[in-house]
Amino acid sequence: MIELSRRQKACLRYLCRHDGHVPTTLLARSLDVSERTARTDLGVVESYAREHGAALERVPGTGVRLVADDATRTALLAALDEPDTAFPDRGDRAVVAEVLLLVRPTVTFQQIAALCGVSRPTIVAQCDDLAAFFEASGIELCREQGVGTYLRGPELEMRHCLVSLVTGADTRDVARTVARRELEAVHLDRAERLVGDIERLQDATFVDAEALSIALAYALERISRGKTLPEAGEVPLPGVPALGEDALGADDLFLRSLGGLLSDVFEQPQERRFAGALVFAQRTTSVGLMHRASAAPDDEAALISRDLIAALHELHVIDEAALQHLIDGLTTHLRAAIYRCRNNIQVESELPRQIIVSISLLYDFTRKQMRLAEQRYGISLNEAEIAYIAMYLDAIYESSARDSMVLKVLFVCPFGLASSSVLMARLSYALAECDVVGPMTEAEARDYVAANSVDLVVSTTDCRLDDVPVVTVDPLLRQSEIERVKSQIMQLSYSKMCSYFLRSYATASQDESAVHAVRDFVRPEDVQVGVSCDDWREAIRLAARPLLARGLIEERYVDRMISAVEDYGPYMVLTPRTAYVHAGMADGARENCASVLVLDHDIPFGPSGEKRVRCVIVLGIHDTEKSLLLGLAPIFEREQTIKTMGRPGLTASEVLEQHD
Repeated sequence: MIELSRRQKACLRYLCRHDGHVPTTLLARSLDVSERTARTDLGVVESYAREHGAALERVPGTGVRLVADDATRTALLAALDEPDTAFPDRGDRAVVAEVLLLVRPTVTFQQIAALCGVSRPTIVAQCDDLAAFFEASGIELCREQGVGTYLRGPELEMRHCLVSLVTGADTRDVARTVARRELEAVHLDRAERLVGDIERLQDATFVDAEALSIALAYALERISRGKTLPEAGEVPLPGVPALGEDALGADDLFLRSLGGLLSDVFEQPQERRFAGALVFAQRTTSVGLMHRASAAPDDEAALISRDLIAALHELHVIDEAALQHLIDGLTTHLRAAIYRCRNNIQVESELPRQIIVSISLLYDFTRKQMRLAEQRYGISLNEAEIAYIAMYLDAIYESSARDSMVLKVLFVCPFGLASSSVLMARLSYALAECDVVGPMTEAEARDYVAANSVDLVVSTTDCRLDDVPVVTVDPLLRQSEIERVKSQIMQLSYSKMCSYFLRSYATASQDESAVHAVRDFVRPEDVQVGVSCDDWREAIRLAARPLLARGLIEERYVDRMISAVEDYGPYMVLTPRTAYVHAGMADGARENCASVLVLDHDIPFGPSGEKRVRCVIVLGIHDTEKSLLLGLAPIFEREQTIKTMGRPGLTASEVLEQHD
């Protein structure tokens, strides 16, 4: 019999509750994993569903749906909601105890031990840790002889504790399992219906609808026991004043779009306020009515959004009118991110890590700008929140600069006019966003390349042109070869965007007092030259060795750098022949640091050797104080630096003297 992991159970539960096809991208977001991980899980889920009389239907380009009648869906949900019988891990046991204490009026250590599958003394031994966890939120852990253990503290903090447990990356799986077991079914059903009604009204889907449903169900359960929030004016509710009815006014789109639905479920104004704040804090797949509400002039999110767009304006002209939908999305995310930050609601998943790797220049730029926002507005967002903000800025920047980054593709074909015309038509169709020139003979191509800038040559013969990448294809230009050309175009587009961004950034920053030589970012002892190595993984380890030796980074930081390339590809090759490898701020870098490794020959870089590199730069990222990437990349992007790195007999001093 197939056993599902907690994540796979969440995957099947999500499919059970959706009648139509669910895109893999949406499923991955709901699980906070990559699409590849979601597809892997679907294989196990499909086998499990088949064992229980159901099936999965997959339609390419549309998504996946569960094929099952109502009775089978109900039976599957009942089986999935059964709690795990044991939690042997100490951290998991703590989460079980914390959720039980939050949900039940009283609980005994024996009850916690029974659910965890351990002895009572094992749970008693963790009592001090439990008390410390709640004390950090101003909640007291009370023990009363003959009654049991219970919590006493501010109602808002109790609710925030539960929200932090069901959203935290390290706690959510166990917390959700136990919360679903403990909360009254009537409250869960009511909360889920409310979430579904809001999604339909907003024409948007919550990325983590399960966490929102549990948080709302917990609020309903507390209310049913007489545990309500203080009325407005008695005790302020930190983090939610901007969503109060008095503050927003009768015409606010947020209240107009949600007020009726919330009123049907939450009678008291302060409870509607709290529920509205929970809804507003959630990320959605599109910008709904509530997100399009006009911001007050002093709204922090709007101010930060304007600052970010102004910073982008310095790099490229931004057509704000044409991109207003993206700017609205950015402001919306900022508003929700500020609320999450102030109420300890975490956004931690695999997707931010992928963002940090795949758009590292825009991420580092965003990190620098958010450091300024912290100084101006006192708002400090975590790495994951900054990653999502960077995704908005990347979309805005790329949309604005697209015309400046069009690739020129030259088509070389010695065949007759008719066959060349057919091939040209196929190529132009496949590369609609490129400027395709040709067809030409090889001799004509050499003359053209000598007089014009060309990004890629697609040739039906074994053609060699200096300094221009060439993709050789069959004259029939089969679909597999079209895909190969498209892959090359994607890589070249990314590289061109990076170069364009770095030149714009260097120009915008030229009046700043910052120094722009390698020695200002890298110590002499952290530069290695003329090293012989053929494997990119080993090159990363060699490049990191000086930083490891001085204890500036941990071994796990190196492992995370390598796994990032394995998982997401060679996105870290930002400038020609140079890879900038790094991990996250929580992955084991003890301070900001950098090292440079220059090999004695080019090597293929990435899981499939997609790009070739001569230089590997390791960036130890500990905090947001200094942007090493934005300091070094403009230097290594220069043609003179690229030539210097490839010169025989290169010395460490010459590397350190390179400048922008």
